[in-house]
Amino acid sequence: MTRILRLCSLLGCALLPAACQPGGDPTIALEGATLIDGSGGAPMHDALIIVKNGHIETVARVSEARVPRGAQEISLVGKTIIPGLIDAHAHVERWAVQRYVVWGVTTVRDLGATSTDSAIALRNDLNLGAVLGPRMFTSGAMIDGAPPTYAAATAVRTRDEARRAVDQRAVVGADCVKIYTKLTPDLLAPLLDEAATLRLPVAAHLGKIDALAAARAGVASLEHMAGVVQAATPSPGAYFRAHDQFLRGWTLEEGGWSTLDSAAVARVARTLAATHVAIVPTLVLHEMMSRLDNPTLLSRPGMEDVPAAAASVRDVQGLLRRAGWRAPELKAFRRSRARQDQFVREFKRAGGLIAAGSDAANQLLVPGLSLHEELSLLVGAGLTPLEALTAATRKGAELMHADSLGRIAPGKVADLVVLDADPAADIGATRHIAWVMIRGRMIPPDSLRRTWAH
Repeated sequence: MTRILRLCSLLGCALLPAACQPGGDPTIALEGATLIDGSGGAPMHDALIIVKNGHIETVARVSEARVPRGAQEISLVGKTIIPGLIDAHAHVERWAVQRYVVWGVTTVRDLGATSTDSAIALRNDLNLGAVLGPRMFTSGAMIDGAPPTYAAATAVRTRDEARRAVDQRAVVGADCVKIYTKLTPDLLAPLLDEAATLRLPVAAHLGKIDALAAARAGVASLEHMAGVVQAATPSPGAYFRAHDQFLRGWTLEEGGWSTLDSAAVARVARTLAATHVAIVPTLVLHEMMSRLDNPTLLSRPGMEDVPAAAASVRDVQGLLRRAGWRAPELKAFRRSRARQDQFVREFKRAGGLIAAGSDAANQLLVPGLSLHEELSLLVGAGLTPLEALTAATRKGAELMHADSLGRIAPGKVADLVVLDADPAADIGATRHIAWVMIRGRMIPPDSLRRTWAH
């Protein structure tokens, strides 16, 4: 009973971190679970994890290490522990930050904010612990060609403007740069040169540049696999021209996957892997785009976490109207899914770095939940469950050069997820979350959900 009371006290602190600061953080011993540490290696059974001051202090088997005197001991026999999940492609809205936590997502990479200033402010609130939510890395607003697809993006027309746009993000403290579909090849080189000087990695959602050209030029990551169709097509000019208008380019490129030859897809995947560019495939985006005509997806389990006013997730009909997508377009998108999965499979086989991302919040893409859907789709594309988990933990940390994240090992931050089942046997087990630990504090998802006002 004493241990249960101590645990309840600890969990109360998790939900009200500011109130608990004066007393200091307790040492916590998590005992008896199976550990999947994010390294990609075999799980460790009967694990002992000791957490102190928000960091992992010890990882061992229960029989191999002693629990410090006075530690909070929590028995997790029958559970599985994984590192806190990393969503490597998100569009973070303030209402969503606690949704990430309840789904075990403890770090997000925010690409393409509606306002650089607001994104930096939210990141600072999250990273300083003023707001309960995941750690956040942000690009601020996107850099695009002219006219920009979104009004919030910075439009660049000249080489000097491209450099200045990167400088502006460095000055305010952005963690990376996000380029968008209308950026042209002649502006990519100066932008990448400036970004390299300022040590800002560049994430690329391509339209007028093919994936191989961008990777060879030095972008850090290719988002949504954009630009792969152009690279695998003998005459990509029609795709480049279509991206003069965002939705027209998106429609042509998304359907274009189904026209690709399997040998060309394999060749591009192998060549891209050799450049050491990372891929954030966001298969869940492609899957949901192909199923926008399925009304049951708006009521699937997990949608209850989305407020009724969250149009970014719920306004499916608005997107269909703007894009003009009807049955023929959606059918073409569904035909493309096999080639997209093949590309991911071939890129992985060639040793390429795959990081898991969701693109939430967007139509049908639920912050937190959609990363779990991405894991299932990665397994469906040919990754093992452990490889998919590594894509959502260690590989995401590698992409962001965040050495303290993505693994459960001594010296790493204490971000982890306690599961009721074993995801190595069934990747769907990642959705069955008993507890989430973020910054060394244990949070029960259901208790946090009860605090939300809908």
